[in-house]
Amino acid sequence: MSLRRISWLVACLVIPVAVGCGQESEIVKEEQPVSVTPGDVPDPLPLMGEVVIDDIDMALEHWGDDVYELHTVGEGVPVVEDDTLTLTVSYGGGCARHDFTLVADDEFRQSSPVQLDVFLSHDANDDRCEAYPTETYEFDLTPIQALYQETYGTDAGAVLLRFHGQGVPEDEPVLFYSLIYTFE
Repeated sequence: MSLRRISWLVACLVIPVAVGCGQESEIVKEEQPVSVTPGDVPDPLPLMGEVVIDDIDMALEHWGDDVYELHTVGEGVPVVEDDTLTLTVSYGGGCARHDFTLVADDEFRQSSPVQLDVFLSHDANDDRCEAYPTETYEFDLTPIQALYQETYGTDAGAVLLRFHGQGVPEDEPVLFYSLIYTFE
């Protein structure tokens, strides 16, 4: 092979690589570092849970009995504003969608204010991951308001929501938290 052909072959191989490298470094030069502070990241939106009026004794069997932790101290305690219950839970998982259902008993306990037993049911959908996410959920309490209005024939009222914890299906759930839901 002649020296001229070898030189031409080398030039054909080297020039595209050099041009490509030059373009690549120009792209890198155009990128600017980005700085993000905690205030720049919006708070995640709460997830929506379902409220169901049912026999609370059926909650574990029908709606799910997977383990979770309800935050009842410090930041993330359950709170009711308007007709929305907001609460924070932590649970094992992280690979599948988790469903939380607030199961409210279909009968009030007579007192002042009336009391209603509720159970936060958790269905992990067979999630076997080992992360421990913490998430905020919101629940629309208007089904409880409607049950109250139907039972007592008045628009305004107050209900003491009595949260019961997880237990074995044949045992009575244990009361571990309560808060008042008022409406007009």
